[in-house]
Amino acid sequence: MTPKEKAKELVDEFEKILYPNKFATDEKYVKCVECALICVDEIINSHIKTEGLVNMIPIDISGYWQEVKNEIEKL
Repeated sequence: MTPKEKAKELVDEFEKILYPNKFATDEKYVKCVECALICVDEIINSHIKTEGLVNMIPIDISGYWQEVKNEIEKL
């Protein structure tokens, strides 16, 4: 999944959870974007904190999630 697709998916998921029976207004959509950004920040920060663990396979997931964050900010 591309970062752009993941960004849209995350925001859409929050919209479904927070506003299940109606479409989100612009103001409410901004709240969904803010929730998605919080989640992505947590993922990025978790990766940074675990980089020093023993036997951890080095995978550059933080770069992907940073791109997702950039795409969310464009929404």
